Amino acid sequence: MDTETQKFVELKKTQDELKTKKIRLEEQCKSKEAELKNLIKEIKDAGYEPKDLKSVIQKKETELKEELALFESGLQDVSKKLSVIEEG
Repeated sequence: MDTETQKFVELKKTQDELKTKKIRLEEQCKSKEAELKNLIKEIKDAGYEPKDLKSVIQKKETELKEELALFESGLQDVSKKLSVIEEG
C-alpha cells in the first residue's frame, strides 16, 4: 500500500472513531438533559422555583438555626430547673 492510501485509511479510521465518540456524547447529553428536566419537575412539584432555590435554602437554614438555638435554650432551662429540683 502506498503512503497516500495508508494516510487515507488512517484518516478514515480517525473519522469513524470521532463519529462514534460524537454519537456517545450526544447520547450522554440527551441523558443529562432528561435528568435535568426530571429534577426541575421534581423541584416545581415540591412547590419551589428552581431559580430561587439558593435563597430558599439560605432562608430554611436560617430558620433551622434559629429553631435549634431556641430548642437548645429550652433544654438549658429545663436542665437548670431539674438541677434545682434535685438539689431541693
